[in-house]
Amino acid sequence: MPYCAGAPLFIFIRRCEMTNVSRKQSVSFREKDDVSKVIIRKDGLSGVHASPDADVNKEWSEAGIGNAFIFGKVMSSNPDLFLELLQISLPEMHIRSISDVRKEVDIKLSIDAHGVRLDVSARDNQGRTFDVEMQLEDERNIARRMRYYTGAIDQTILEAGKSYSELSDTVVVFITPFDPFGEKRLRYTFQSLCIENNQLSLEDGVTRVVLNAAGSWGEVSEELKGFLKLVTGNTNCPAGSFAARIQDQVIMARQNAKWRREYMDWKMTLLNERVKGREEGRKEGREEGLLLLQIETIKKKVLKGVDLPEIAEALEMDVDLIRPVWEAVKASAPDYNEEEILKVLTDRK
Repeated sequence: MPYCAGAPLFIFIRRCEMTNVSRKQSVSFREKDDVSKVIIRKDGLSGVHASPDADVNKEWSEAGIGNAFIFGKVMSSNPDLFLELLQISLPEMHIRSISDVRKEVDIKLSIDAHGVRLDVSARDNQGRTFDVEMQLEDERNIARRMRYYTGAIDQTILEAGKSYSELSDTVVVFITPFDPFGEKRLRYTFQSLCIENNQLSLEDGVTRVVLNAAGSWGEVSEELKGFLKLVTGNTNCPAGSFAARIQDQVIMARQNAKWRREYMDWKMTLLNERVKGREEGRKEGREEGLLLLQIETIKKKVLKGVDLPEIAEALEMDVDLIRPVWEAVKASAPDYNEEEILKVLTDRK
């Protein structure tokens, strides 16, 4: 909920319970991965359902390694290629072998926490943990996203009662078709250094790498350059190259009927999650609007000198239920800014 005070929230549930009628909805998939163009029908059907159309089939038939689903399938089913990708991306780490290659590892830290789903992860011969993500959309949050992923991975590594010194090194790699930092580098590598002395490393065992397919310079191998071109959709690969072998596996993946069905289910799950998120956002917006209306009503009565019991009687509400809103209004004098009052109630969360 957008504000914390349980009492004010209860007030509005009571006030709007006769008008805020819950309706089940179904959605019809009209544009690939574009929730803003989903058609919503208030037809009383139970649950949210989506049916794929020709756009999703076309998307599957044209999907390349830059597609997160295809990337996960190809890499998890071909550990040798995933090892080679790690080796050409991180040559300085001297990775000789990997094990426990997994796709779509779900990490749920708590019931209320934002979950994490790792695209492809593995451990190497030195016990280091590697996570590689195909990040197609520039959501302007890649640094914070990498931070959250790193913390989530650490939670799965360190068992209760173990020493922090037993945390293995973790390497998180994001592959992007866009340049998140604007320097046109093919690779950006980040580790924790002291600001006062950049020769002093924190040595926390965490390395974060961004492979920028939109980059144009940097000391990376030709094999990695070819792979990054493939990520952008350039399938003109030299025969026998790493990129060519990846593309061969992509073509085979698209011919896999089981994976195609899984992809359809995956797309529908993403769509339904986005529709649900939009509905929840609208619900929170309505509740916030109702709270602002209540604030305005109480503010007007306070300005007229009406005391709390009289306000409660006028609203036909219990005094204790409206007290938090009344107190916030009184505390906002002399400006009585409704947005500021709303923020006060929200910050009590």
